[in-house]
Amino acid sequence: MTLDEYNEAVRQIMAEQQAVAQTTAQLAMTGQAHPANPKFAELVGQQWALVQRLAKLNTDLMIGVFTPK
Repeated sequence: MTLDEYNEAVRQIMAEQQAVAQTTAQLAMTGQAHPANPKFAELVGQQWALVQRLAKLNTDLMIGVFTPK
């Protein structure tokens, strides 16, 4: 993975995070953002998956997994 590919992957993760945040905000405004709501629980799971993906990318960057092109 090159640094450009890393940057693109981070952009995609941030776009997905923004979509999750918007949906969560809509649920919050209607009083549906609580653990008993399956949609909210799904959003929390999606957010956690995004955090994990970002952590893996950053770890790969720190340990030098990237290949120059």
